[in-house]
Amino acid sequence: MSDYTTLSEMGIVNPDQIDRYSHETVNNTDILRIVYKRKKGSLLPSSKRFRFQRTDEILLAGGDSRGTQVQHKVSPVLRRALSELDSLVNSKTDRRSKLEVLADEVRRLKEDNAARHAYIESLIKDL
Repeated sequence: MSDYTTLSEMGIVNPDQIDRYSHETVNNTDILRIVYKRKKGSLLPSSKRFRFQRTDEILLAGGDSRGTQVQHKVSPVLRRALSELDSLVNSKTDRRSKLEVLADEVRRLKEDNAARHAYIESLIKDL
């Protein structure tokens, strides 16, 4: 556990249960999604999302002191977490193939869309 201090600081108690992760940027926010491999019937969540706001750094543009440029910097906590997740996920010998991971993601997406579709239909019926 001492190898994963940043994950521990983020509240991740069992890093050995981490199966995979994904990282995306939306507007000025980085979203880290960690997917766990849980035993069947577990009441613990199968995934968890963390949001990291990017910080703005103002840089001088070129040699002109009047021109500035804003650069959005990634959170140092996110950088350390991604590094720890890379070493954790890559060190597992029984990783699933990319095809299985993609199939699982498609299944989850279908479930989410079906739930959203049912909710919207219920709203329409109420009108």
